[in-house]
Amino acid sequence: MKSAILEWLRLWWSKSTGLIFASGVTVILYAGLLYIANLSWMLYIETPIGKQFLSLHIIDIDIIDALRAENFLVLSLEVVIAVLVVCLVFGAVSQVFLLTRYFYEGRGLLYHLTVWGIPCVAFTTVAISRTYETGLITSFFLGVVPTMALFQACLRFTHVLLPELSTAIGGIATLAGKGLEKERRGEPRYDMSLLVAYRGPRSNDFSQSTASQISNHGFCIQDPKKLASGDIIRFELKVEDDSILGEAMIKWTKDVTAADRKKYHLSRSGCRIVSMATASRAALKAFLGRNPLEGA
Repeated sequence: MKSAILEWLRLWWSKSTGLIFASGVTVILYAGLLYIANLSWMLYIETPIGKQFLSLHIIDIDIIDALRAENFLVLSLEVVIAVLVVCLVFGAVSQVFLLTRYFYEGRGLLYHLTVWGIPCVAFTTVAISRTYETGLITSFFLGVVPTMALFQACLRFTHVLLPELSTAIGGIATLAGKGLEKERRGEPRYDMSLLVAYRGPRSNDFSQSTASQISNHGFCIQDPKKLASGDIIRFELKVEDDSILGEAMIKWTKDVTAADRKKYHLSRSGCRIVSMATASRAALKAFLGRNPLEGA
């Protein structure tokens, strides 16, 4: 576990360094692009066509003037940060819910630009418009270049460092299984021979067998007649004048060593582990408490 965490941190540092470097280069180049666009705009509005364009009031000149008044390096940094946040969130969601695996991996550049670049630009446009209170058209032109430059780096970053939902669920299930296995290994278990009478789902008559390996969660029965895995049985476990009634589910096990070969004869079909109903476990625990036994 410790080595896995260290390896993940090493990978995170490596990928983060690469993403930061790419973002820094994008900030500088985009600031230069904004500066060139500002000069071009100043020259354009001095031309007859530019003056005619301004007179038509097609765009909001006040917003453009406000953006031109900004420090282009600071503006570029803020836009790139917005792009990173949007693309990383989008990439994280796509990675966790398996979209990256099925719709990104192994695809060509044109596919990536169309299927993934356009949604990233759309989300970035909305984020910038809400941050700067600019229109969608202005926000689109502000965000499209840095988004197209960085969205693939963000998707690769989340793809390498984040698990998929199936992986997380599998890991949780594995840990839960190990915890349950450890719990069951540590519970009191008794190797004994007791008479058990049970009624199967296919017969109203009580059958009799031998119970062995008793624990708080269930027991193993020999000669299970026609019982099958999943059958719900009603049983009566007897020792001398004491007995317990309950309900349980049959679970087949191929581990025929679950019963002691030296003491108990195994049927040809081996033994079946009976998983106790929750309501019966407390009664079985009390039952075992009333009958001092040797632990297996």
